[in-house]
Amino acid sequence: MHARYWFTSELFKIEPGEDEETNPARYGKELGQWLCQKFKDLGYESADLVAEDWGWCVMCERDNYLLWVGCGSILTETEIEDIDPDIPPDSAEIVWHVFAEVEVPFFFFKSNFLRLLGKLDTKTAYEKLNRDLKQILEQEPGIQFCEEP
Repeated sequence: MHARYWFTSELFKIEPGEDEETNPARYGKELGQWLCQKFKDLGYESADLVAEDWGWCVMCERDNYLLWVGCGSILTETEIEDIDPDIPPDSAEIVWHVFAEVEVPFFFFKSNFLRLLGKLDTKTAYEKLNRDLKQILEQEPGIQFCEEP
């Protein structure tokens, strides 16, 4: 099972209209930009921020597999319904969610073949990414971990 982290923080502001790149009330662009820079500082030179329908993806590596960090806001359906699209919610009231992921898309034929033969190690890459993510979060005093909503 992959680790997941939930926290509150006033560090990451919500820009009006940022959810136009994702889905309504899926925030976290500034969080993604911050994480992207932190991963670049750790040597993930090709780290890049990508909007997804569920939130934001910090793509850390595209080689034989995709190594990435997902991030975004957690809001209930009621909270989403009550949001005025012109006035984003106060970021201090948001629970943020981040997680590390590694995947081998089905169209990475060579990688899938290597994985089938036991010659593609995605576990080590994932574990390193997750350790780095956890360390980034734990070293930031403006982040307060919380329980999953």
